[in-house]
Amino acid sequence: MAYTSFFRDTDALNAISGIVIPALSHWRSIRVWDAGCATGEEPFTLAILFATRLRPFPFRNLDILATDYEESNFPQFADQIRAARYSRQDVFWVPQDLREQYFEATADPEVFQVAEEIRAKVRYLQHDLLTQPAPETGQGLIVCKNVLMHFTPEQQVKVLAMFHQCLVPGGYLALDGNQALPDACAGWFQRVEAGAPLFRKAD
Repeated sequence: MAYTSFFRDTDALNAISGIVIPALSHWRSIRVWDAGCATGEEPFTLAILFATRLRPFPFRNLDILATDYEESNFPQFADQIRAARYSRQDVFWVPQDLREQYFEATADPEVFQVAEEIRAKVRYLQHDLLTQPAPETGQGLIVCKNVLMHFTPEQQVKVLAMFHQCLVPGGYLALDGNQALPDACAGWFQRVEAGAPLFRKAD
């Protein structure tokens, strides 16, 4: 199973919180694609970040598409995300104030459920980055962490071309800190800030 956790990869999250969310906050429709969402901790983390940084009205306009294709684990990923229920250990890294605000207790004291206002912002779709066409275009932010490293250079270029197609002009791409862009993608994206795994679709 793919490894993931809430509030993982602080460099990317800080860049999204400090740069991307303010840039998208005035958009009529704020669309985010988390490509490689595993069991959902990452897209729910993104929704929480947007909730803490946006006013109520623009937060209403947020839509997060969470996709993954892990044949051996499907439909577990889908079931986990749609239930949005996580163990006490799973939510350990969620700051306490955010845990109290955005998670609800359940009948089982060891299980917490993501609050409805956050759950409502995340949609799940099974999608294979290598064999299926882009699920949706018009994205303001695409997040893809710990996925491209498993692909060949040619496959990476194919997927990054899809991301480029799906982003609106000036849209953002967040990768993991160790991921470099292939030379074949030169000119597609510009690094937003030195040391941050955040790129912007080039004009």
